[in-house]
Amino acid sequence: MKGALVIALFLSIAVAGCRARTVESSASAGAEAGPPRAASSGEGTAVAAASADPGRLPEDPVKGAESSAQWRAFMASEERERKLGYDRRKLDQHRAVMAMLSGARARYDRAKTAAAVAKVRSELPATTADIRRRIEHIDQWGNNSNLLDDYAALLSALEQDYPRARTSAIEGNSAALDALRGQWDERTKKMNAWLAEAKSSEGD
Repeated sequence: MKGALVIALFLSIAVAGCRARTVESSASAGAEAGPPRAASSGEGTAVAAASADPGRLPEDPVKGAESSAQWRAFMASEERERKLGYDRRKLDQHRAVMAMLSGARARYDRAKTAAAVAKVRSELPATTADIRRRIEHIDQWGNNSNLLDDYAALLSALEQDYPRARTSAIEGNSAALDALRGQWDERTKKMNAWLAEAKSSEGD
């Protein structure tokens, strides 16, 4: 079914291209033929119409736009399936990285004083370096996994915003920490949903 759709869309685009080249070739031939002969009134009307828009293609522009949109949607679906399949094959590595990220956040949450937060932060680079190595092992080219942007956002939060917000919460202002926790939970929920879908796609 997908193969038939690809062929149909390809032929639609190819036909449009052929028509465009036919129009261009006709225009070039006309230019090389010299001055036009005297035309009848009917021919004159046709020539005038063609001269008004010599680059106009005969196909329906609405149908052309629909074909292009269908092609883009098909390619987006294919890319999504490709990434699902890729992440399915890397499920164990993804779960290990997710656990490490959650563990790093939990260490901040367990810190009860500003000094304790600072200590956790000072020890974090070794953890984040390990996490980044694992992410690179998951996708060394950086264009196959669907979770790379999410990993980058969570690492940035651990290195910058989360320790500051945790310290502020210890000092009595928890607004920033509450917001960050909500964002973190929403992001990881989305990531886990993707991994669950990747797992269920096995055998497709």
